Amino acid sequence: MIDRLNILLVEDSSGDSRLIKELLAESKTVAFDLKRVERLTMALDLLVMRPFDVVLLDLALPDSFGLESLGLQATQAGAQDYLVKGQVSSQLLIRSIRYSIERKRFERRLEYLATHDDLTGLPNRQLFNYTLGLALERARREQHDSETSSKVAVMLLDLDNFKLVNDTFGHIQGDKLLCAAAGRLKSCMRKSDTFARMGGDEFTLVVEHLSTPLDSVATAQKVLAALSEPFDLDGTILKTTASIGISIYPNDGTNPESLLQYADIAMYRAKQIRNHYQFYSSLEMI
Repeated sequence: MIDRLNILLVEDSSGDSRLIKELLAESKTVAFDLKRVERLTMALDLLVMRPFDVVLLDLALPDSFGLESLGLQATQAGAQDYLVKGQVSSQLLIRSIRYSIERKRFERRLEYLATHDDLTGLPNRQLFNYTLGLALERARREQHDSETSSKVAVMLLDLDNFKLVNDTFGHIQGDKLLCAAAGRLKSCMRKSDTFARMGGDEFTLVVEHLSTPLDSVATAQKVLAALSEPFDLDGTILKTTASIGISIYPNDGTNPESLLQYADIAMYRAKQIRNHYQFYSSLEMI
């Protein structure tokens, strides 16, 4: 539980505001800082500038757009609970605040687990596909606005001999290796790049704003160099390398599905060499 609550009270009645403050003060288990505004529009402006743990909102405000008649509608729109004026005790108010905070934390945790890999904390396949779609849309807009080619590289990589690591050292060490590899991948990425764990020892990277496919080579080389350095996992030294397949938008494909498919084909060819990257478009040259 938060030690000190930052509470925003949206209430136009001085008397009701004073009552809320007194009810909060009666609780000896909650310390709080209370900020009061009288209009919903003022509250929305304030929320842009600073975070609050709890917002207590009077649904009968002049600018609350008629929500005073539908407390249920407010909860469906995102509110955690609603209380009826004149029927609120200190105990009920504090309990409602505590439960609302915990429910919101639980909801956010579920949302996080739905879009992130639980082991490494990286985006998962679902979130990656969504962000890849956004990256391709950005590239289309850039090309339309500037009339110059804006390319996106999709890299699919996996760790060479990862199964051997699991079989030799066990799955716990294998999981540690995946987490350590994710950390090194993060150090190779620019803020504008996206990377995710697709499952097992497969990772994906998206590199945007490229003028030519060869602009992605520096990133691929940096990733290969980072992952080829030995890993010290609690005293156990493990060595591995990676293989990377690369497809390019729009040269190889124009949608996430085809780009991932072609990157997978290129990665399969790269694994025949190991510690290597391979462009899909140059496979016929091998």
